[in-house]
Amino acid sequence: MKTNRCYLAVILIAILVFFQSCANTSTPPSGGPKDTLAPVLLKVIPDSNKTNFPRKGGQVELRFNEYVVLKDPVKLIYLSPPQKKMLQTKIKGKSIIVTFPEELDSASTYSINFSSAIADNNEGNLFYPYVYPFSTGSYLDTMIHSGMILDYKTLLPIENVVAAYYKEDIPDSLLYKKYPSAIAKSDKWGYYVVRYLKNEPYKIIAFKDDNTNYLYDPGSELVGFVDSLVTPSKPLKKGMKEIEYVNVKDTVRALSRPYENVLYMFKEISGNQYVKNSARPQRKMAYITFASPNVKIDSMGFRGIDSSKVLSQFNLTRDSLVLWIKDTLFSPPDTLFFDLNYYKTDTLNKLVLTRESVRLVSVTKKRTVEDLKKSSKNKAQDDKNEKRKDLLDFKIEADPSMIEQIGFKFIFPSLPVKMKLDSIKLVSTSPKGIRNSEEYLFVRDSIENLWYYLKFKNKVLPGYTYMLDIPKNCFTDVYRYTNDSINISVILPNTDRLSQLTLNISGTQGSHVVELTNQTRDKVFRSFKIVRDTTLVFPYIQPGVYSVRITQDLNGNGILDTGSLSERRQPEKVRLLTLPNGKSLIEFKEGMELEQNVNLKEIFK
Repeated sequence: MKTNRCYLAVILIAILVFFQSCANTSTPPSGGPKDTLAPVLLKVIPDSNKTNFPRKGGQVELRFNEYVVLKDPVKLIYLSPPQKKMLQTKIKGKSIIVTFPEELDSASTYSINFSSAIADNNEGNLFYPYVYPFSTGSYLDTMIHSGMILDYKTLLPIENVVAAYYKEDIPDSLLYKKYPSAIAKSDKWGYYVVRYLKNEPYKIIAFKDDNTNYLYDPGSELVGFVDSLVTPSKPLKKGMKEIEYVNVKDTVRALSRPYENVLYMFKEISGNQYVKNSARPQRKMAYITFASPNVKIDSMGFRGIDSSKVLSQFNLTRDSLVLWIKDTLFSPPDTLFFDLNYYKTDTLNKLVLTRESVRLVSVTKKRTVEDLKKSSKNKAQDDKNEKRKDLLDFKIEADPSMIEQIGFKFIFPSLPVKMKLDSIKLVSTSPKGIRNSEEYLFVRDSIENLWYYLKFKNKVLPGYTYMLDIPKNCFTDVYRYTNDSINISVILPNTDRLSQLTLNISGTQGSHVVELTNQTRDKVFRSFKIVRDTTLVFPYIQPGVYSVRITQDLNGNGILDTGSLSERRQPEKVRLLTLPNGKSLIEFKEGMELEQNVNLKEIFK
């Protein structure tokens, strides 16, 4: 139950943010009251729940009390189970006519889902999401099944995802080629209900059907799946919360609907290996990406350039390679060739050692030694506000709430090759004005070769000011560009107004990442990687609403690994910390201190 409440709270956030940004502040035109009434359905021909519906040549008519229009019918109106050819819809007077371009299967239950495609002609008032059921046999299947569809990284709901139910005897290899036995699409809350199912086992997958073909296209669409077979056991009845109409603004009713499964959407990694992309955005920098992770390379190198003058670095998944020519005296030509001997997927779907040359053309203007000399000669004549041509203009991030953990973050635009670190000064000033020289470490990021961190050796203190002084020409990059002098200061916030969160972690099995994020989880304020039971302290928390996101990183590679439908492997799990009150959102007020016990076995069971 706590898990359900967690998910519902997550969805509530997304909906509130959405509607605050989409609120309608327009006023109706003068001349009379605005029509706010939805169209009224007067008659359906033939009646819903029709049995022995003709397999060929049948049609359905929806007759309304006023003229209506169809909005995006190709996307919003769909048949369950789907067919290769789309339903054909047209407006005739005050009616909507639906016809079937393909012959229907025998003794099968169907439903036409109109979603939010119907609106009145004048004001655009939406007709509620109507579903028309019928059967080509003598009876209708009556079971329903509901679920939630969430992004596996953010745990936020995903709209317009196809929840597809397949018969038990369909092999996994045909899930990509065969149409489902029944479908439904998720709404703005990620909620879906599949109706008119049989009381028999189904395989369930969900996919973001970007091309509207009702088939899952591996590698290009998001997908999620349920681990085991599911047998629907709820018969469809009037008054069920699963099928009640919920206004898009009525979040309380929307979030109270029950569901039986949660599907976490991810993108599969292609199984084929080849050079997917390459580019040379800077004269001395290039990158090559591969279609699959963990590429196996026998040998590689730039043609005509000594390998000792090249810095090459793979990302953690070994599907992206960054290359830097670090020789400051070498001026590379406009076109370079990078030779690769690697294992590439052949036409028989086998990895074969292949030699391939990647052509890399520079997209930037070549700068010669003469250009640099001319730039140096004219520097005195340049306007004081104009940056010199050979300036290494890097960025320093100094977030007061993160200084204690990561220090000052340096982001370089190009590879630094010379650093005069002894010339950097770091000075602290106490609230009483006492100044001290601080010791520090300068370390490169474990993943990004253009990111560095200047970290404190000693503990930083609340209320203190920390001044970083970087002299001119302290850093030189591969182009022999150098920096101007930089002075930056940061004041650690006083703890009187700030809050603190303490988490006592137990039940740790393997590696986990624990993060304090904002409520939409697109910003991380502090992150810890843990491999054993411990106590984590999150200081300097500004008043506001936060979430604690916990990622199960069992292989310890520091990244969130995706899943595989073909291998029946779910993505690594991400969950939100749920407080004893059942909420996953934590509201911190000034000076608040919160201590919480966290059992990871319970969260990831």
